[in-house]
Amino acid sequence: MAGDQRARRALADAARARLVAALDGVLGDRLRTEPGVRPDYYSDGIVVGAFGLLERCGRRAAHPADDFAESVRTARRRIGLAALRRLGDDASAATHLASAVDEVVTDGNSLARGLTDWLEGLDRAGRAAVVAAAISWAEGVVRLVGTDPGIRWADASSAAHWNVPDRLVRVSGSHDALLGGVVRGERLLLVADGDAGPADRLRAGYLALVRSLGTQHAPVRVTLAAPSRGDLVRVEVDEGLLSLAVDRVAEHVAVRADREHAPPRPGRWCRHCHLLDVCDEGQGHLGAASVIPPGP
Repeated sequence: MAGDQRARRALADAARARLVAALDGVLGDRLRTEPGVRPDYYSDGIVVGAFGLLERCGRRAAHPADDFAESVRTARRRIGLAALRRLGDDASAATHLASAVDEVVTDGNSLARGLTDWLEGLDRAGRAAVVAAAISWAEGVVRLVGTDPGIRWADASSAAHWNVPDRLVRVSGSHDALLGGVVRGERLLLVADGDAGPADRLRAGYLALVRSLGTQHAPVRVTLAAPSRGDLVRVEVDEGLLSLAVDRVAEHVAVRADREHAPPRPGRWCRHCHLLDVCDEGQGHLGAASVIPPGP
């Protein structure tokens, strides 16, 4: 498969056809684009992202939180990736990660405007914390992944996306690095630190699906890197993996398209849910979990 360009194109074509058919099945005549009208996917449609696919509760997936705020944790990846890109850029004077990170945070054109504005509003201690976190993130990734000169680090300020034909539905996702090319086969890297589990395969499948739809060639492999655990999980891309992602996307879109009937799924995640105040099922679950059973 790695060297079979025709087979990888066939995989991508099959995934595309399966996704279009699945969305036809769950949406019917809903979320159709109008001829001559520029589609607004964010206001009128559904933009699918990797984070939403991992939501355990249908109600929470249907009503995503709208309270994103920058923090050291959210900024470190984007700054770290920008620094890694600079190390391979002849136009940069940076010779190591620390100097590359320093260039990124002091250059107002290196990052997305919103992140740059947030950095400019930090005091000296806040900027130092961001710089330290970005260096640690990047060093951890390089220590685990290596320094292959063929690695192309991604631009974290933009995500790849693909618009479903004739639908107000967009699938969007971003990788952290790319190795190889379409002819010999692409290998994607995603830094997915945290606890290992079944969600790793879904993360890999969704990233492979977005890439397949955008380039019309399925990648050969997706590697999930977890620096804090020292783990590299390599997931080969095949029909089963792409089908898993397609089915989950269709399920997610169906929930988002019929928000008021999205089924709740109570669990430990209810404690931190932004919908808890208006969710009887979540409150009931947490109330029952807090009850101490009587002794013998």
